[in-house]
Amino acid sequence: MTEQRPATSDGAPGTAAYSKDYWDLVGGQLAKRRSVRVAAVVLALFYAAAIYAPFLANDRPLYFHGTDYNAYRGAWRIISNASNDLLGKAQGGQAAFDDWREAQQQQGASLEGSAKQDFQQMWAEAPTTLAQWLEVDRQSLALRVRVMRRQLSPEHHGLLEQLSAAADAVVAAAVDGTGVSATADEAPSDVALGEGVTREATSTIPEPLAEGLRAASAAVKGQLRPARYDSEPEAGKTVALTPTSSYPVIESLTRIEVYFMVLWALVLTLPLWNRALNALLLRGDRERIRGARRRKLAAVLLLPLLAVLGWELVHGTSDSDFQTMSFKQAMTLDKARAERIIATPIAFGMAEQHDAEQFRAPTWVASAAIDEQGFFAGESQVDEDGRTVHRTPVTVRTGEPERNSPWRHPLGSDSLGRDQLARMLWGGRISLSVGLISTALLVLIGTIMGALAGYFGGWVDLVISRIIEIFQCFPVFFLILIVVSFLGPSVINIMLAIGIFRWTGVARLVRGEFIRLRGLDFVVASQALGVRSARTIFRHVLPNALGPVLVAATFAVASGILTESALSFLGFGVKLPIPSWGSLLNESRSAEHWWIQVFPGVAVFITVILYNLVGEGVRDALDPRLKEG
Repeated sequence: MTEQRPATSDGAPGTAAYSKDYWDLVGGQLAKRRSVRVAAVVLALFYAAAIYAPFLANDRPLYFHGTDYNAYRGAWRIISNASNDLLGKAQGGQAAFDDWREAQQQQGASLEGSAKQDFQQMWAEAPTTLAQWLEVDRQSLALRVRVMRRQLSPEHHGLLEQLSAAADAVVAAAVDGTGVSATADEAPSDVALGEGVTREATSTIPEPLAEGLRAASAAVKGQLRPARYDSEPEAGKTVALTPTSSYPVIESLTRIEVYFMVLWALVLTLPLWNRALNALLLRGDRERIRGARRRKLAAVLLLPLLAVLGWELVHGTSDSDFQTMSFKQAMTLDKARAERIIATPIAFGMAEQHDAEQFRAPTWVASAAIDEQGFFAGESQVDEDGRTVHRTPVTVRTGEPERNSPWRHPLGSDSLGRDQLARMLWGGRISLSVGLISTALLVLIGTIMGALAGYFGGWVDLVISRIIEIFQCFPVFFLILIVVSFLGPSVINIMLAIGIFRWTGVARLVRGEFIRLRGLDFVVASQALGVRSARTIFRHVLPNALGPVLVAATFAVASGILTESALSFLGFGVKLPIPSWGSLLNESRSAEHWWIQVFPGVAVFITVILYNLVGEGVRDALDPRLKEG
């Protein structure tokens, strides 16, 4: 269809005639449906809340400027042990490394069940060479040096630099083979070779290098002890800590989190940058805009990768993983002092516990009130026998709302006093991602199987159709339940089980579309020209058969979310303390704790309804009778 318009639908000026393609028509039909637009916006916000959960609910602050006595002291206390472990392994050499691997393999062979699976995952990432083995300990020592260095004034950096240089020299000597051989009796007896390592047939580092590492470690231990906040430093013994600035939430992010955060930012701002790009660079030319679709998609997928690389350069060597307690807890116990701090909107972590607030109702409810002593108002402090009940009072940690603030726990808390709203935000990551990824898997399997059956027909169609019928003979949910119970509860297993057992519906739809399309002229012409079957299927036929697949995929996401919630409710979901909406429902089945069931249940219900609305909208938009003539 050709139209003459003064301006394009993307807001760019232009008067040239252009022809709408299939997806222009579908997009136009979707844009006319208000329910679809509202559902899409709400779903986008749901996914944004899950993806950006670290910035919304976290026990780490967004910004911290001050001193962290707890982190510094933790690094200082064990820096000698880290040095000794590195020296011991270096002196043990290749023989010690071989002994360690053999001991680890024997230990893994004795494990069973989930412990064995965890060991196998760990073993797949274990060092395979002496250099890698020593590098693990060198990085461990470097982490402690970095934690201390960032809170010390420059005049104290020299001792840490000497320690790092001595450690590097020892590792280089061990890896390059510049060490000298020694018998077990000649190996230093005061050096630990590490767990599972014998002292037979060992080798040693040249004594000057070994002594240099010991001396540097002793100097750091003896002269860089942190002075308490309420005491003056002693020259040559203790040091005062220097305030530093950090961004704990950003530093705690993983690569995949950074990728999806940038990706979703591009998705949410798509109407803005797409309109500007079409108007400024593409000059409103519809043909150029249409031709740029693939390049835009590639850019949306690749730009987050560049962001991940930039984040690695800036924060890839963060010491945030060395925190032995949360910032809030450290500041509450005066083990860290902040001159300035910016907390997240919800100042509670995903698994942060408040034992005194177990099963606390939403704090806007009168029954959740706390008295001046820190106990639940109206709760008796004496049991039936007249004995005093010792309870822990509610304490407000740094950055948290006041104990009776309506915003302290607006959705209540669970059996361990964990904030329900924070856990729902983090739990959305599991529930929503399971729906999407399992749907992608089942669509992939179903599309391939259906395309093969519908295009080739004959015995191929017969075999695939019988396979589909066999899968459909069994209750899908119980098959998924059996598989997950055998493989063990994990997100990956749930996604795989849903994708493997729920592809049959998509396969039947694709098969029907291919049977309808394979006799059309463009397919016959492709075959007559000798085009390979794979190219004909995936380049020419499949794009014309995707309509029903998109509809089925939309409904499949909602079904996947429901399945994950049911599995988690039955105890076959993710491992604790990681939450999902289904596992939150299982925290309590008592009517007294109504908020435990209501809020996660409402989240699941709303999400499923929204996906159903989108699915119905897509189905109607793909109906040829509703397209513009």
